[in-house]
Amino acid sequence: MDETSNLENVDDANPEAAGLLADPRLAGAELKFPVTFDLRMIYVKTEGPKIVEDLEALYKARGVPCSLIQGVDIPGSKYARMGSRVTFTSREQMYGTYEDIGKLPYVKSAI
Repeated sequence: MDETSNLENVDDANPEAAGLLADPRLAGAELKFPVTFDLRMIYVKTEGPKIVEDLEALYKARGVPCSLIQGVDIPGSKYARMGSRVTFTSREQMYGTYEDIGKLPYVKSAI
């Protein structure tokens, strides 16, 4: 992470809540909501031809605004990438959405 990184959505309220923060400048940081970012996934192409429709339905059910869904298909590859620009209004909404995405059988990772 360089000095121009966007740190505006973190504060120092709870060191354990962030969990994934490796940058020492962020030690003890916690997300502040609402937060918008690009949620990225890797999925099995042959099993996920309706990924866009599935994600749109999932976001709608959770009340998650999504301003962009786009993917990258690498010809000849088993896997493809998909990204969604989402805005979460609470930690519960974010965790629930990740949980729902994890239930899609063709999704292999989501970050």
